[in-house]
Amino acid sequence: MHDILLRHALEQASLDSSVLAIHHRRGPEIECPPVSLSGVVLRRGDGAYLLRVHQKRPERSQEDHDSLKFVLDRHGLRLLERDAEDLYREPLFSNARTIWSHAGRRVSLMERLKISIALEDGPKTLLELENLTRILDVAGSICALACENLLRLDLHSQRLGPGTLVLGP
Repeated sequence: MHDILLRHALEQASLDSSVLAIHHRRGPEIECPPVSLSGVVLRRGDGAYLLRVHQKRPERSQEDHDSLKFVLDRHGLRLLERDAEDLYREPLFSNARTIWSHAGRRVSLMERLKISIALEDGPKTLLELENLTRILDVAGSICALACENLLRLDLHSQRLGPGTLVLGP
């Protein structure tokens, strides 16, 4: 179950415009408090976050929380914990899954150019892009480009559809 939760967390993080980089870190195993500093690190503008996913977020005493924060601070990290309830929250969960179902889809150079030109004047909805570009499956192309981190979409306010806002990189 942990692996699928981690996959969902990574899919969502990769589509989050505040995440600048995702990498795996090898780190020491700290005994007091017991914590591994190995794992996925999300780099954002405000720092590096060690990602931890759980079925249910662990409960910690204030003392344990402070000790953990101290260890992470010493290594230039902050803790980002996500649990199943958070990861399966809609509409983000379905939107991320839909977008990633288009990963690896071929988007022709002509389609890329049409989309790029249409977005020069600022963000557009999927419906506006469909009308401007005349691309047969504009949603699939947009999703594939989002997987390549070439476009951003508003994934939080509504389910992916004609009104979804598409933004440049």
